[in-house]
Amino acid sequence: MNSIMNNQQPTPVEVQLKKFTSSLDITWADGELSKIAGGNLRRHCACSGCRSRKMIGTELITDSGRIKKINLMGSTGLQIIFADGHDRGVFPWAYLHAIANGAALDYLDQ
Repeated sequence: MNSIMNNQQPTPVEVQLKKFTSSLDITWADGELSKIAGGNLRRHCACSGCRSRKMIGTELITDSGRIKKINLMGSTGLQIIFADGHDRGVFPWAYLHAIANGAALDYLDQ
């Protein structure tokens, strides 16, 4: 059962930015390894600008999911800076876990 359904906060023990493949590898405390492509992260950005764009049905103009940099946001999650300059999204650990498990919409609907 994933952490979204049982309300447990997933805890990362290691995060690696794979610049060559533009992906994140996150190892969780339970031993699970999540590999998340940059394009998948860019499409699931939940900042106010991206959410507004999705609500009105405007397509993402850039196809760049290339990750330029990640910043740790305390114990909350990650800020992901994309090569297209987008840097407003903060991805909580539970949301990253949900994206990796195909449950991003479930997380946002909570």
